[in-house]
Amino acid sequence: MKSTINVTTEIIDGFIKELDNSKYFLLNMSNETSRTDLFNFALALGLKENVRTPLETSKGLIRTSNEDVKPYFFIYKSIYFDKILSEDESDIDKITDIDAAFELVEQYANTGFKVLAQMKKEFPDDELFSKKLLTKINDMYKQYEPKKFNVDKYYTE
Repeated sequence: MKSTINVTTEIIDGFIKELDNSKYFLLNMSNETSRTDLFNFALALGLKENVRTPLETSKGLIRTSNEDVKPYFFIYKSIYFDKILSEDESDIDKITDIDAAFELVEQYANTGFKVLAQMKKEFPDDELFSKKLLTKINDMYKQYEPKKFNVDKYYTE
């Protein structure tokens, strides 16, 4: 098994470093938001876009031995099955190939990080960026639970 889950070097040295410096997403407080949370959020955005962006050069973001990432392995394998194996089940034994699943989710997360980085460029003010993120999250929630969750009443443009 790979020792790290990776993202593009450009994202780590750019967008994630910027998040760290601004203490955005409470990444400076280890008990609030983890790298795993950030990665999974970017993964969700990438899956929503349905675009895989290959990692040309990469750096490790999360150690696969971290306890907070291990519960997500089955989700990563499920995504791998849905996106790759469901079309050709003759290779169903590859469902146990966690490295292939990591590679796939890294590509989707890379897309999600690029979406986030572009949003941050468009809305450099932290408060406005927060509102845009909450709106994006709200739109994603509405797709699944249209009446349960709505931040529109709290945030206006």
